[in-house]
Amino acid sequence: MKTNLETSEKFNAVVDAVSYWLGYQFKIGREQLIHEASLRYPIADALTAKGIGISRIVLEKLHPIFRSKIIDLVVFDKHIHNPEAEEDDINLKEVFEFKLAKNETSKEYGEEHQRVFDDIARLAYYHLWGSKDCYFLMCGKYGDFKTYFVGQKNNVELKGNKETFPLRQNKPASLFDEWKPDGLYNDWFSFNIGEEKEKEFNETDHDSWGLKSFQSRYDVRDNTNHKYSPTITVKTKCIAITPEGLENKRTHAAGIWKIEAVSTN
Repeated sequence: MKTNLETSEKFNAVVDAVSYWLGYQFKIGREQLIHEASLRYPIADALTAKGIGISRIVLEKLHPIFRSKIIDLVVFDKHIHNPEAEEDDINLKEVFEFKLAKNETSKEYGEEHQRVFDDIARLAYYHLWGSKDCYFLMCGKYGDFKTYFVGQKNNVELKGNKETFPLRQNKPASLFDEWKPDGLYNDWFSFNIGEEKEKEFNETDHDSWGLKSFQSRYDVRDNTNHKYSPTITVKTKCIAITPEGLENKRTHAAGIWKIEAVSTN
């Protein structure tokens, strides 16, 4: 069984790998080629570096519960050597979905807001119906992550392919290592490692957004055992995150949250 330290090291490695990989792509002028699907490569590399065999990892796997939907990345049990041959998801252990923070991410009831919700709801339902370990990763430019996802003012100024930063006072690093969220997702996620949050979503919250929209677009494969209810309570736990206050050291940031559904039974 993995220890908490091993698990923490694994997810910290994923956060760092994604951040540095994005920073490298940005610095060599390939930012226009970055998209959510490309994030699977640094994530898979980080997982293999932490002892997960490459044969256990599948990129963009057809979702076992939702018709015509794809999971960004999955990890199978350690005794599985040919996951593509698996006919069900009994031996599937970990599920990852990921997003890039951008301006549209912060627009309430917008397309990106819904896409973030869709990922969270998809993971919560998979945890509820499949008892899988489900994780959500958000990443992007440090300023975009801070401004559009965490919800803090961005002090980064972009000039060409370089980012400039205001001079910071010489304060202890401990004063800059915790985020102070004040944005659209503050009720959904904690930005302190180990802290949990719960949020109930109701199909009556909004006519054309959120749970109602999700349920109308996501058809389940097994209508007998997997039935939607009018509400779902989602629990998120911050597992790993780039610290606050590193604008002058990091070009990009990332965070990982464990996603669960709170059972009403």
